[in-house]
Amino acid sequence: MAQLKISHKSAIILIASVLSLVAIVVLAMYLLGIKPSSETASSHPFVTPRASAPGKPELIKLEQVTDQAFGDEDTYVPNSWGAHKDRIIRTSKGDLFTTYTSQGDDQTDRVWHLMHKAPNKGWQEIQSGNAGTEPINIVLGKEDSIHLFAWPQTQGKLQHIYSTDNGATFKKEWIAGKWQTGGEQGYSSVGVNDRGDIVIDQTGPDKPGIFNWAYFNADTNKWTFHSNTLDFRYTYAFLFPGYNNDLSFIATRDVQRHYLNLPQPSDMSSTPWIFNEVKYFHIDDVTASQPKLTQVLIKEVKPQDPNNAEDHDLVYVTDSYVDTAGRMHILYLNEYDGLHQAIVEGGKIVKDVAMPNVDFGQKVRITQDTQGHFYLISMGAQGATLNVYPGSADDTDGTQLAPVVKFDISHFPGCEDYDFCHSPTFTVPRNGHQLSDTIDGVYGNHNHEYYFRIDLRGNSTGAAKSMQMPFTSVLKAYSEEKKGTELRIH
Repeated sequence: MAQLKISHKSAIILIASVLSLVAIVVLAMYLLGIKPSSETASSHPFVTPRASAPGKPELIKLEQVTDQAFGDEDTYVPNSWGAHKDRIIRTSKGDLFTTYTSQGDDQTDRVWHLMHKAPNKGWQEIQSGNAGTEPINIVLGKEDSIHLFAWPQTQGKLQHIYSTDNGATFKKEWIAGKWQTGGEQGYSSVGVNDRGDIVIDQTGPDKPGIFNWAYFNADTNKWTFHSNTLDFRYTYAFLFPGYNNDLSFIATRDVQRHYLNLPQPSDMSSTPWIFNEVKYFHIDDVTASQPKLTQVLIKEVKPQDPNNAEDHDLVYVTDSYVDTAGRMHILYLNEYDGLHQAIVEGGKIVKDVAMPNVDFGQKVRITQDTQGHFYLISMGAQGATLNVYPGSADDTDGTQLAPVVKFDISHFPGCEDYDFCHSPTFTVPRNGHQLSDTIDGVYGNHNHEYYFRIDLRGNSTGAAKSMQMPFTSVLKAYSEEKKGTELRIH
């Protein structure tokens, strides 16, 4: 009997322990919005940033990747063309991969080059191929997979080049779809989420505008092609696949002037196109046979003198970013009153503020560190500095900035030209990375491509820090915010 009583007691203790463990797991799942079974893949925790002390950014590394990029003045399309291009990734092992394009045989046969930098090693070229006309995109997929996209010979055929072994070997495939042909550029962008879903787009004629896109589902490992018709052409898109089979993107209207009832330039050497509108687009369900687009006008700028055809870059997007609260940040340059930051939440503009203290508004990006603190990063107006603007101690959305931190890059300078000196472009969630206190990036100057590493918080040892925002950090953020700040599940 004594032995039997001990067994009952042990059983009761065991059951109590199991129930406690289950309760802890259920509570954690509730706090993080994690759903059981197959729904887990579609849920994602979003945490509203809270005020925190800004970091003290440090420039850790600055070096040249190549001096062989294509960037001859007035000959298109140069390596630095396109602020929307994804150019660099970092794997969890610390390996860096970046791309650039060289001249090739002609405009439709540029050559792409994939450069690799292993930890504590120099840059080495490991792959190359026919890029077509424009610079190619590179993003980081699930399980550290590497993905490149090119349009060989600009023939309307989309090539996917990918590696699942840290760049040791690569495979190639053609992504099926009714892509634009006839030697036209694709104006291609790529976006990825942290599940590994990927979307790539291609734009078409001025009117009506065609938005062709293919979506890769990381669960099924399959691509699906779609096409939407818009009133006009919107280009230079920033793409954001969501977590509930949704998709958002930001793009700039780019059409010939006569489509907007504006006079065309009389001088044939002048550009007939005008950039004067920015829109936010959203698709609720990418799995639908005919996904529908909703649109939000962010900004339209009318020319002050409609007859001045040289006045064409009226407004365009310099960067877009989804923050830890699920809000869309849109940095756009208004020719007449400078840099602005618009914030979209729930399909509506909740804020649009001027950012007059940012130098140089034409080449500026936005990101957060692992504490959710915001940073704007831009090229200096003469290309001699790399400027970092931390959010202030009271900032929670990147619109209130602390004093600028300037890094001298005059021995590896950038420049002001929009097409021949691309913006600082670095590791962010849009190209497959978790938030990190350390970012790796590149910027261009005609035939040169330069690499930099910045420690945003200034803790630094020089090495790339953890790229994760761990479970415990999210749970802590929730417990500290639940009195007044919402934890939203998107």
